[in-house]
Amino acid sequence: MRVTEPQLRTVLLAQAIEHADAGHTLVSAVELQEATRHAVAAARARSVPRVGVAEVMLDRATTIAQHASGRDSTVAALNPQPGHGERGGLAPWVARGLPLAALLLGLAIDRISNAHRVDLLSPPLLTVLAWNVAAYLLIAWRAGRRSVSSPPGAWLQQALRPLGHPLGDFFGQAGRGRGLSARIAADFHRRWWAHAGDLLQQRTACVLHLCAAAWGAGIALSLLLRGLVVRYQFGWESTFLDAAQVHAIVSVLFAPLTLLTGLTPFTLQEIAATQNFAGESGMGGSRWVGMYVGLLLLAVVLPRLALAAWARWREHRWQGHIDPQGPAFDALRASLPGDLVIGLHGPQGEVQVLLGAGLQTPQGDRLGFAEDPAQPVDAVLAWAASPPPPAWQAAPRLALRWDDFGASWVLEPALFDSLDAALPAHHHALARLRAAWVERNEQRFGQALQALAQHLQACAALHSLAPEAAAAQYAQRVQTLEATLRTLHGAPAAPLQRLAPPADPAQRLPLVRRADSTALAVGTSAGAAAGAAAGAKAGALIDVGTGGLTLGAGTALGALLGGTTAWVVRALQKKDEGRQDLLHHAAEVACTHYLVIAHQQRVPPDEAMQLASRWAAEVTGTVAAHGAALASALKNGAPGDEAVQTLLRTMLMGILQRSFADRAAAHRPTSA
Repeated sequence: MRVTEPQLRTVLLAQAIEHADAGHTLVSAVELQEATRHAVAAARARSVPRVGVAEVMLDRATTIAQHASGRDSTVAALNPQPGHGERGGLAPWVARGLPLAALLLGLAIDRISNAHRVDLLSPPLLTVLAWNVAAYLLIAWRAGRRSVSSPPGAWLQQALRPLGHPLGDFFGQAGRGRGLSARIAADFHRRWWAHAGDLLQQRTACVLHLCAAAWGAGIALSLLLRGLVVRYQFGWESTFLDAAQVHAIVSVLFAPLTLLTGLTPFTLQEIAATQNFAGESGMGGSRWVGMYVGLLLLAVVLPRLALAAWARWREHRWQGHIDPQGPAFDALRASLPGDLVIGLHGPQGEVQVLLGAGLQTPQGDRLGFAEDPAQPVDAVLAWAASPPPPAWQAAPRLALRWDDFGASWVLEPALFDSLDAALPAHHHALARLRAAWVERNEQRFGQALQALAQHLQACAALHSLAPEAAAAQYAQRVQTLEATLRTLHGAPAAPLQRLAPPADPAQRLPLVRRADSTALAVGTSAGAAAGAAAGAKAGALIDVGTGGLTLGAGTALGALLGGTTAWVVRALQKKDEGRQDLLHHAAEVACTHYLVIAHQQRVPPDEAMQLASRWAAEVTGTVAAHGAALASALKNGAPGDEAVQTLLRTMLMGILQRSFADRAAAHRPTSA
């Protein structure tokens, strides 16, 4: 990811603050979390489809740096406003002072070799020219041979490290044992040198080229200014070279100048005339000075200024590189909310159960489900026989059957086990989503238990009414419970059932049906016997289960009310024994309603009758086994008492765990 220099400085400063400030002295843990949340919210406000490290790190780093800068002046100095402050590695006095010093050094040189002589073969002059030519060759060689084994500018990091900040002790390990500000500064500069070596290279190159140009210009100005008060004597002398050889050297030396400017080159006779400094000064000497100054401008000043301008241009175009997938962002990546979309490929009825089940955690994690192949997904949950759509075949596929995770809410954690294995990069987000999913199920289950308890407490008070009035009231209570449970589970409301009082209660009694012999109430013979004794109502309960799981709420409620209202009238005519039977019956109906509504559309139609029969036997036997405890809790408990809810939780969780024992053993929810 490419970032500008201010952005890079801010991100690295935020990392240094988090690393050095382990005690959260400058920025508290709450502020760090708020910075993350605000950055995520800002990214989502920009309609970012997936929020990752790259989308939030800049906004988050800015917030963290602002918090710390407002509390510590040293940190504030490391986080200058755009256009102000230090230049990321080279202090301003270095960038401006060195070229000026080089210019003054060139002006202060009293001679090239002698105060009154200008030697054509002056070793200092030849050294200056040779040094610059060697520098140009080195630059060309480095440009043609870009190293891929080390980052740009790595060779400068150690050599020029003391120039990066007035407090050289802030670098490397020097921050150890010092105060928090020093540790933050040391950590920041260590990170900065690691990320901005190529930027430092361009800035250092610009300064060095300016220094070389200023030095050459200083030497040229020194020759011109000193010529105002000094009479130069031009010439040469050598023990081993003759005039012809010196002429050849001078011709090569001044060839670029004579070719570009059209100046007349030195002749052999002119060279021979100046041997042993025998030449005359005056107007002839000014020509020699002009040639020297022109050579310095052409070979030193102008090329160096061009190279400095090139380095400056590259500096302005420079952008830093940050790897959002790198280990430096592991902690941030773990804390970021996940935006996960899971594709669904299965029967339409079962798909609808999950389409509306998406959720969002308090930390901002979002889990959604999609059935449209045009929507990008992170993984595909496919339990149909046909392959997923072609657009989804590249995504990880979860090998789960519907019975493994969708048949009941107690199995749903198995979905997150598969997601965690398929999407390891989202482990932390999936852990938070799993916890939120389980918490939502537990909260819904608790609200259902509260509704069931209130319903049973209201039914327990019906014995004070006349049998016919109690039966009508009971029918209304069942309808109210039905509506409450359906609203709680997001199911459509059932149509109201208008039932007339039974003309002949004996004719309205439900038929007796045998309970499923494979279903045991609580695993005891007493529970089984009690279930058989209560079998007169099993047929109605089976009708409720089958109707609710397959035909819908209206059929289920109609079957129940039509088959049991008359029984309520007859039961209440038995006084105390009838009251006990009514409480048992009300508990059976309430538990059956919960099981049916909580699993509507989850059970395949060909399994509905078998499951309804099983639940009828389970509910009948379980209520019979816990009847005494339930009656005592209803008799002694006040409205809102949790004793009834706790007992109902035990009863329903027992039924659910036995119904899905093979699949729910590893995903049993924690009881409240």
